[in-house]
Amino acid sequence: MARNVQSEAALEDEFIRRLRSIGYRFVKIPDVETLNNHFRELLSERNRERLGGVPLSNREFQSVMNELVGARTHYQVAQILRGSATQPVGKIEIKRDDESNLYLDLFDGRDFRNNIFEVSHQMTVMGLHENRYDVLVLINGLPIAEIELKRSDVEITQAFNQIIRYRSESFNYAKLMRLVQVFVVSNSNETRYFANGDGNLNSNFMFYWTDQANNRYNDLGIFTTAFFDKQRLHSLIAKYTIFDRTNQKMLLMRPYQIYATEAIIEQAKTHPHDNGYVWHTTGSGKTITSFKASQLLLRETNAEKVIFMIDRADLDLQTVKNFSAYLPETTSGQNPLDRIDNTEALVRQLASSDNGLIVTTIQKLNNAVSNDRYKATLTPYHDRRVIFIEDESHRSQFGEMRKNVNRWFKNAQHFGFTGTPIFPENVGQDGRTTADLYGKRLHQYLIKDAVRDGNVLGFSVQYLSTVSQKDGTVEDEQVPGIDTQEVWEDEDRVERVVQHILFNHNQITKQRHYNAILTVTNTRMALKYYRMFKKLDPKHDLKVTTIFTWEANELDNEAHQNDDAVTSRQGLDQVIADYNQLYGTDFSTNHFRSYFSDVSKRMKDHNDQTPEDNIDILIVVNMFLTGFDSKRLSTLYVDKNLQWHGLIQAFSRTNRVETDKKPFGNIIAYRNIKAKTDEAVALFSDGDSSGFLAPDYATLKPDFVDSIEKLLTIAPTVQSVDRLYDQGEEAQKEFVLAFRALLRLYNRIRVYDEFDWAQFEPRFSEQLLRDYQGRYYEAYQNVVKRQSAETVSVLDDIDFDISLIETDKITVDYIINLIAGIDTQSDEGRKRDIRKIERMLDNATTDSLKSKAELIRTFLEQQLPLLDADDDIGLSLSAFFAQSKQAAIEGFSRSHNLSVDFVNEQLADYAFYGKTNGGEVFQQLSGLSFHEKRRVKRELNDFIEELDPKYSLNS
Repeated sequence: MARNVQSEAALEDEFIRRLRSIGYRFVKIPDVETLNNHFRELLSERNRERLGGVPLSNREFQSVMNELVGARTHYQVAQILRGSATQPVGKIEIKRDDESNLYLDLFDGRDFRNNIFEVSHQMTVMGLHENRYDVLVLINGLPIAEIELKRSDVEITQAFNQIIRYRSESFNYAKLMRLVQVFVVSNSNETRYFANGDGNLNSNFMFYWTDQANNRYNDLGIFTTAFFDKQRLHSLIAKYTIFDRTNQKMLLMRPYQIYATEAIIEQAKTHPHDNGYVWHTTGSGKTITSFKASQLLLRETNAEKVIFMIDRADLDLQTVKNFSAYLPETTSGQNPLDRIDNTEALVRQLASSDNGLIVTTIQKLNNAVSNDRYKATLTPYHDRRVIFIEDESHRSQFGEMRKNVNRWFKNAQHFGFTGTPIFPENVGQDGRTTADLYGKRLHQYLIKDAVRDGNVLGFSVQYLSTVSQKDGTVEDEQVPGIDTQEVWEDEDRVERVVQHILFNHNQITKQRHYNAILTVTNTRMALKYYRMFKKLDPKHDLKVTTIFTWEANELDNEAHQNDDAVTSRQGLDQVIADYNQLYGTDFSTNHFRSYFSDVSKRMKDHNDQTPEDNIDILIVVNMFLTGFDSKRLSTLYVDKNLQWHGLIQAFSRTNRVETDKKPFGNIIAYRNIKAKTDEAVALFSDGDSSGFLAPDYATLKPDFVDSIEKLLTIAPTVQSVDRLYDQGEEAQKEFVLAFRALLRLYNRIRVYDEFDWAQFEPRFSEQLLRDYQGRYYEAYQNVVKRQSAETVSVLDDIDFDISLIETDKITVDYIINLIAGIDTQSDEGRKRDIRKIERMLDNATTDSLKSKAELIRTFLEQQLPLLDADDDIGLSLSAFFAQSKQAAIEGFSRSHNLSVDFVNEQLADYAFYGKTNGGEVFQQLSGLSFHEKRRVKRELNDFIEELDPKYSLNS
């Protein structure tokens, strides 16, 4: 270790000193028993009067622990600090020994000064393994934050991985640790925080803390002073936590969301007659921010109603679902936020005193204030204080409906949320900008900030010329009139575009792990493209559909411009009929909303395991280009003119963060919209477009070549990787780092049209990448085994990007399909197919396939040559596996002097109960010593656990 690298111990001491300097008191807690006793002591101190001088008995304290961290999920435990419909904020109820009920105060969620803030160092938990926590922050004796620190030369993700390991190995042994709300990881120079929760935690959702101008507090010292300020930490726990009931997750808000919320509350309190707006880029989580702002506005101001207003009916349902998921559960179990289906229902909610928060569309609200039948009910709202929160309302908020609402709610205050404001450059016919409408910009978080923070992705944009003339490329703006329309809608051109998509879609979307939208100019073109996909892809290898709205009374001349002389609605009915046949549904344009919901679900819930349920490409005109969020949408094909906020909104459908496999949102433009893209990027980046666009192919290619050369310098051949194990872990580390760098670049460069492996051959090839990939996976597996054995390895300091190879992994099903398709008609074809399969087995990157590889090789070498040309290879493989499984059971039984029937009985117990019957095993082994019984029992358990994964073709 370099002498100038600060040790972990020194870093921990410095961190604790800083906490003590801002008012935390130090408490020594070496083990779980001390932690429990300390909590009991502070609990008694906080509740001295309630206890009436009678300390908690051991049974009563056990009741406290059961009530606090008994058979509860973390989601349920975390709610105790914030309260619910059945639980007061920060309190629990127990029954005393004398049968009286007692409320105990755990946490004051209103005033941070009424809580005790402490820090502890190096608490040890003896769980599955010995775990030693670097630093704990406690509030009133409860461990609220766990901090893991690493040296500056260690990747921060190793601290994350350590937390995950500790969480699984020791939280059940230290029950109070399940109250941890937030984790902090740092290597001194890089510091992040993330929420605790049930299930797997994702390192992509570690967040930076920043100031109000979005400048990161990366240095641990600055982070500590800002994030662990007692009032700030208290507000994060008590106020800026959100519970997602739908997904049963606790969410901690990000700093820009908190600052925007605080700015809105401050404006509402100090300037109740002045509006304001928040500019937070699309995809940054505006729904959470607007929900929390709405909730706090009701709680902390004298507003009678807070109305969240949207301008699109198709988003109404999703918005209500989101808001409902974040609201506390009610005692009745009913939806706490009823969706308003019509104007009359909206008026009832306005008249009711039970609903403080209302979600509606501006169209419904405009109908209410414009209809005389509701006048008596709504007249009182002329003077009552109402606060409106309006989301992405570029069209309706600038029209007559907004004016009508303003005239009725004269004492209202409006707060707008937008990812793409209206500026003088992109102003509409109304002539007003977002600032004209809302006044003060209260907070901004732009796409450059979100890309930098990893909250959204940048964009890779490729412009492909599909129409040329002698004087250059045709552009809509340059060649006016019907002739231009004929050029863009020409059948040959549409066919070329579809052929390009069919040829490149798999590569662009990583073998359809992701899906895409194709946006076109009108419904006529949507149907034209849909029919072209059917014509060129008759077997429906790609699942393509379209969705759009239609005019109620479409003109005949418009209809005749469609193929087959049908109206757009009739054309969509034909599309939906195909859709019903493909997916087994029963929709029509008479039930368009149901069709819309199903399309939306299939676009969001893209499934690698059941691809037959997916939509690969959705053709749209305007729908789904705003307000639709899906991590699995990676690509936008563009065959229409986009500009200003419409362009940014459309592009932003593709840039939701999933994992490292998705490097950016991919835009393939079949129109020359580069000038419009550059204008929009400049406008909505507020003068700084860094990070908005990914590097082009010409920039990435030299980096990719350099990464290839670096890898080949370290390991000139695939076989040479094996020799690195003899040279020590530093040599292995060099290989891992070099190949990881290559993988990361490959993951980015392969989506470009210009990418072709032929450019890098014979120096490097796709097959070589796969071969090295197998060695990379083996190195990762070795590290995992060392970690479970609690030994320290230099490779522990490396964050393996295994997720980068997951979309390319060779599965058991894939290999079975290849075996079933082996060419048995010719000796040369059979050998060629077998070589291909054996090479894939050598490079297996899934545990399931690696466990079966030896059996599959045996089948290929010994059984396949015995089959006739007409034999079913798939059935023969299944029979071979079944026979091999039975032979393994008989062999184990003989070697351990057990009957085959007994081993089969234990297999059945394991399949049903998840474990063998230990009592029966010991009884069966009555003639052996106790130690021999334990040995055989352990070997039987290991054999049974490994049997099905190894001999089953279904996993």
